[in-house]
Amino acid sequence: MRTLLAAILNLVLPARGAHRSAAPPPPPPLTLCPPAPEHPPVITRPRPADLITADGMPLVRPYVVEWERERDERDRRRLQRERRRAAVLATLGQDYVPVPWEAAA
Repeated sequence: MRTLLAAILNLVLPARGAHRSAAPPPPPPLTLCPPAPEHPPVITRPRPADLITADGMPLVRPYVVEWERERDERDRRRLQRERRRAAVLATLGQDYVPVPWEAAA
């Protein structure tokens, strides 16, 4: 424990007696600092294209926008499923006509 404390103190405190150097090291030469860079432009928070704002407040509630996104995603997946089903049935030589209750879902 004592040697650990002595090692830490030797790092922090200067040496004593004959071990001390004759003169302190010269300070580093002064150099001119380059000019400060221009401030970057303020980047505002990106907003979704379907969100209309007025006076900084959204006119549509976020849960409505999220519901519409989920509905659009479901529709996109349903149409993709129908296209895949039609392609598989076409390879078997059958025509695919979606039934009305599947198209409405």
